[in-house]
Amino acid sequence: MLQDISPLNRIDVRFSTYIANRKADENGHMVNGVPDYSFDLDNELRQKLNNIPGFVSLSKKICATIAARQIQLVNQSGLAVGPNQFPEIYEMAVDCARKLGIGVPNVFVENNPVMNAYTIASDDVSPIIVLYSGIVERLTPGELKCVIAHECGHIHNQHAIYKVVIDEILNSGTGTLGTILSVANIALMQFWTRAGEITADRAALICADNVEDAENVNKKLLYGAMINTDYKVNVEALREQLEVTLNNPTKIYEVLSDHPNSIRRVLAEKEFEECEVFYKWRPELKRPGMTMRTKEATEIRCKKLVNILDNK
Repeated sequence: MLQDISPLNRIDVRFSTYIANRKADENGHMVNGVPDYSFDLDNELRQKLNNIPGFVSLSKKICATIAARQIQLVNQSGLAVGPNQFPEIYEMAVDCARKLGIGVPNVFVENNPVMNAYTIASDDVSPIIVLYSGIVERLTPGELKCVIAHECGHIHNQHAIYKVVIDEILNSGTGTLGTILSVANIALMQFWTRAGEITADRAALICADNVEDAENVNKKLLYGAMINTDYKVNVEALREQLEVTLNNPTKIYEVLSDHPNSIRRVLAEKEFEECEVFYKWRPELKRPGMTMRTKEATEIRCKKLVNILDNK
């Protein structure tokens, strides 16, 4: 009988193991069952979603079906990343997972020119991360690692069940799922998905080789990261651009979006870079004499940034 010497077979990537490791890490970076870097508004809105009668139980049932189907489709249409297939991308996923303390997700690259990535998971399915070829092509290796870290942040914060079901509800429009919930509840879901993106962006900063790489991802989403360009986006000009938006009634259209405006995301990342929680994860970046904000002060500033209807 041949001995199995594949190193992959010695890696425990079961989701149950991730849950066990997560519980074991409670006294580290976990606060009341959630990572300490998690955006407070994310958790507040998730609690409101939990209070919608039957939402959580229905979500788990729907997600179990949807996630299993999507994973099979991705396995047929995408390229599985591993030590012998895009090994540099695989190592990014391993490093991000190790830093956040989660199991290594399965990563796939799909042929799609859109700059996008997403995560699929449920209670019964090990998480996978799907990278579109457009985002792999247009980002530097450091920036791509931040995209993977962002998706790992969704996994770390157990966003996946909510996101899979909410995406299905929002995409169904006036279909069955869309009609069983009120307009107010659908607006709440969109508000939560925007807050959840801020949490995941913080995970990208925590795992980044260079914090500017995390910011650059959201900057490049604004202009498409045109191939063969190395443009440096001016942050102060972004602040001025956001002010124009805030003073215009068309900002109401952002309420219909499930992602925050990328300018808001860049500025929210800047806020977290001055937060004491960030330096608990990245103490090597702390500079002598630097002033850091408390988590509470940071959250107040970030809530103002992402609140579409009231930015005073």
